[in-house]
Amino acid sequence: MSESSIDSLEKLYARRCHCGLNALNLTAWTDLNAGRRFYKCPRPKATSCGYWEWQDKQQLPPRAVTVIMDLKGKLDVMKVERNKLKRIVDGMEKAERDNLEILFEETKFISAQVAGKVMLLEKKIKKLKTIIFISCALFVVFVVRIMK
Repeated sequence: MSESSIDSLEKLYARRCHCGLNALNLTAWTDLNAGRRFYKCPRPKATSCGYWEWQDKQQLPPRAVTVIMDLKGKLDVMKVERNKLKRIVDGMEKAERDNLEILFEETKFISAQVAGKVMLLEKKIKKLKTIIFISCALFVVFVVRIMK
């Protein structure tokens, strides 16, 4: 459907309340009028002008009302189930997030330990290099003295 035809449909069905405001277009969910559309003043009940009108002038057939109410009931059950599943997923996400935080902290601790060990090994290597350098120097001095 093109935008112009949607606009013309909105204009066709638009209503203004006695206040001059655009009336709300809502759906009734009572047992007798389930699925019927109606207009009402957009203001809160205390300040409303009292405008209220059915969009269609006749009541829906009983079978249509039954089907609508049945579908609405199923939708409500599905919403409850969706919310229950959402809470379960949220709980699982929180547990996973907590586990990841624990693993991250453990990893930081292990990394700090490894960094400490690396520093010790680097110090040992530096000492060994110094000892090897001094040993080589002494050996050269020894060889030079023997050769004289």
